[in-house]
Amino acid sequence: MARQRKAIVEGLQASVAEFSNEVEGTKPKDVMDILLLSQYFDTLSTVGANSLILEHDPATVAKLQRQLGQGFLKAGETKDLLS
Repeated sequence: MARQRKAIVEGLQASVAEFSNEVEGTKPKDVMDILLLSQYFDTLSTVGANSLILEHDPATVAKLQRQLGQGFLKAGETKDLLS
């Protein structure tokens, strides 16, 4: 499981870096926002297709974005401490 998560993170890093380099004026945060929103809508679609109910509030995406950002910052700090 840990290797899968590591591979996912490495793939995201590569995608964000590539997109940021290819699209002038785009920051990595912009790319992560797009990816997060895309994943959120994919999740809503999957939930709806399975006749499940998921409370949706526009603030949910912003909250997820903040939590994700904080998680990346903590992971970066931990990596720096271990180096």
